[in-house]
Amino acid sequence: MKVVTRCALVVAALLMSVVVGAGSANAVPLPALPPLPEPFASWFTPPVPVEKKLAKSYAALQKSMKKSLPGQLGVAIAPVGGDQVISLGSLKTGRAWSTLKVPVSLAAQRKRGPAVAMMEDKAITFSDNDAAGELWGVLGGGHASVDAVTAVLREGHDTRTHVSSEVDTPASFPGYTSWALRDQALFGAHLPCLPGSENIIRLMSDVAPNQQWGIAKVGRNKGAVTAVKGGWGPATSKSGAHLVRQLGVISTVDGQVAVSMAAIPRSGSFTDGTKMLTRLGNWLGKNLAELPKGRC
Repeated sequence: MKVVTRCALVVAALLMSVVVGAGSANAVPLPALPPLPEPFASWFTPPVPVEKKLAKSYAALQKSMKKSLPGQLGVAIAPVGGDQVISLGSLKTGRAWSTLKVPVSLAAQRKRGPAVAMMEDKAITFSDNDAAGELWGVLGGGHASVDAVTAVLREGHDTRTHVSSEVDTPASFPGYTSWALRDQALFGAHLPCLPGSENIIRLMSDVAPNQQWGIAKVGRNKGAVTAVKGGWGPATSKSGAHLVRQLGVISTVDGQVAVSMAAIPRSGSFTDGTKMLTRLGNWLGKNLAELPKGRC
């Protein structure tokens, strides 16, 4: 009864302000009213945008890692089937390293089918470089391989990435490809929707221990399933410091979300890089309900 009475007073006060204000330029100011009780107050409070909530939480994560795991860190998040990307952190891009094995494997599978199954398994599950080199060769090498992998990226809504290769001047390597986290997240968001990607996702869902970090185990206690591909190597040609990155898709009962994240630890070590991404992965797990999700 008290809640109804207070709400009635608010409505009455609003009506009086309209009537009095409309009739006179010297309207008598109404007395201040007490704040609305819940749940009525919440009805008039606009919801906080998801990106703003995540940014605030991410800032707290960065602060907590500043002393124990200093370095550059970044993450991009996108709902599967969508093109809206949330980017957080100072690290925005870096060499693709072994994460490029995902589009390379899909391109080779489309060309040769079951004949490349064993190579795919080694390249994705174990991140085997020799197997990845064979897959690149299956595509024809040089311009032919670049065109085939680029076509897969474009189909996955990555419209900007240039695939590095032996035809570049100076000659380069596929793993050197500069792959922005935003563009990789977009590709990850459309990967499950690409024809023939089921086997790639299956392999990413059961990677070897050398890739069991980041989001590899995130959300399992909540029924989530993750598919990941890690990549690591020198951040630049002039630095021995490791860049460690991961492409992943988290599947939940509410939908799927793609994640691209990377770290360059101040120590330069691979181990610290994986620790940074695991801390980031745990943060994503705690915020799993807030992450934007979608479906193909």
